[in-house]
Amino acid sequence: MRIDVRDNFPEVKRALAEQQAQMPFALALALTRTGQDVRAAEKAEITSVFDRPTRYTLNSLFLQPATKQKLEARVWVKDTERPDHYLLPQINGGNRPLKRFEQLLVQRGLMRSSERAVPGEAAKLDGYGNMGRGQIVKILSQLQAFNLAGSTANASSSKRSKAKRARAVYFVSTGPGTHPYGRHSWSKGRMAQTLPRGVWVRKPDAVMGSKVSPVLLFVSRATYRPRWRFAEVAEATVQRVFQGHINAALAQALRTARPAGGAR
Repeated sequence: MRIDVRDNFPEVKRALAEQQAQMPFALALALTRTGQDVRAAEKAEITSVFDRPTRYTLNSLFLQPATKQKLEARVWVKDTERPDHYLLPQINGGNRPLKRFEQLLVQRGLMRSSERAVPGEAAKLDGYGNMGRGQIVKILSQLQAFNLAGSTANASSSKRSKAKRARAVYFVSTGPGTHPYGRHSWSKGRMAQTLPRGVWVRKPDAVMGSKVSPVLLFVSRATYRPRWRFAEVAEATVQRVFQGHINAALAQALRTARPAGGAR
């Protein structure tokens, strides 16, 4: 959202003609203050449309202040030069891009590029409803998916690594009637299974010997409708606050202006 009001507010055009010397300063100040209000309104919109947004999401907006040389203030989302930014589909609609761990699963041949991974009942979620990094690292390590990232974090055959897998073994179901992928994931005979596509975990169970639960389920890629009314919120805020900011900024500029010729 770029705020450039010289052609949108008749009062500003008249003031430009009457107070040529002070208007660049006053406009830059008013535009920047308006940008601050836009950023605050967008942050409030985030808390309204998203369920328990993370601190990272709440702090995702930046403000580029206006200057006398460039009478334009800019409010936008950080790092959106990346076409796979996770917030862009929420503003513009479209498909959610693959997350980094999903990209690794696709490259490993364990998930289709047309799929997305959603948390299952065995996923460990944080207070914001997001899957914890620690569990994702364990999954990628046991599935030997880190090789594609140039990492040495894959599970090994050491006693320590085997002991961890004795507590929780992650494997991938490639769909009913197929064989799973993952060390000791199902049975020595690699029998066909009936589990839906996704990442599963097998843990020891006192009653049944072992219990299998879904951690991530692979679902068809969803197309998002815009949820974050970024442009509408920004435009409404500009219309509501800018005139007051320009009046206050112009009054401040006139109070602090030096007399013509530089006399004091």
